[in-house]
Amino acid sequence: MQEEEFIPLSNPYIWGMMIRYRSDYPNQVQQLNVSLSKHYHLLKDGTIKWQEKTMDINWKNYQKTGKRHLVNYVIRDHYSSCFYAEMHPVDTMPDIEEFLYRAWSNKEDYEFHGIGKTVMVPQVTLKQFPQLHTFFKLAEDITSLQVPESGFSSGIVAIKEWESNLRFAIDMIEGIENIQGFQKDIAYINRFINFRFEREGTPLDRWLKGYDGTIGTNRKEVFFKYFQQQKNSGTA
Repeated sequence: MQEEEFIPLSNPYIWGMMIRYRSDYPNQVQQLNVSLSKHYHLLKDGTIKWQEKTMDINWKNYQKTGKRHLVNYVIRDHYSSCFYAEMHPVDTMPDIEEFLYRAWSNKEDYEFHGIGKTVMVPQVTLKQFPQLHTFFKLAEDITSLQVPESGFSSGIVAIKEWESNLRFAIDMIEGIENIQGFQKDIAYINRFINFRFEREGTPLDRWLKGYDGTIGTNRKEVFFKYFQQQKNSGTA
């Protein structure tokens, strides 16, 4: 368990002025976050461009910059810090169910999979993808939703880890500097980042050692039915 981290969501406790949580095994608690990248955007030829200065953008003003911004989709296992992430141009963002299916299903190039028993989703992501409300209602026998109390609880640390390691990955892995090659090798890129060396073992090591066979999803048509009710009603 990470010192910085959190405690069964049914048993939160107060640490100073902050509610903190602890998870006891992989996939007990996951943190889902979708946000605009404030350091990466695309050049006209599809090259992924990093800039050191933080871009002052949000969902309301990003179109005014003249840049083709990128969006981070990240789901992080709270216990091990292992995560699965993708990056997409803001004008071709996939539905959240497409991302979650890839994150939770078995992958050839990356071991991480499985639906979290509880998934923490910040309000901004719920607002961006209202079909998540339908999913958690229909899948209540599999997983539950919790709205985090703070940005740290929402898994924002995973976005920082993802972006900080991308620069190294792009330098080391041939052919992923362009968005097309990047998306093609996304599972391998995730494994490369989550298998980075740490003194106490890698995030992927911690996930593998504690994994208890949590339910995964490999039948796409069945999984997508959990999102259909709201789409059919025209409210998604």
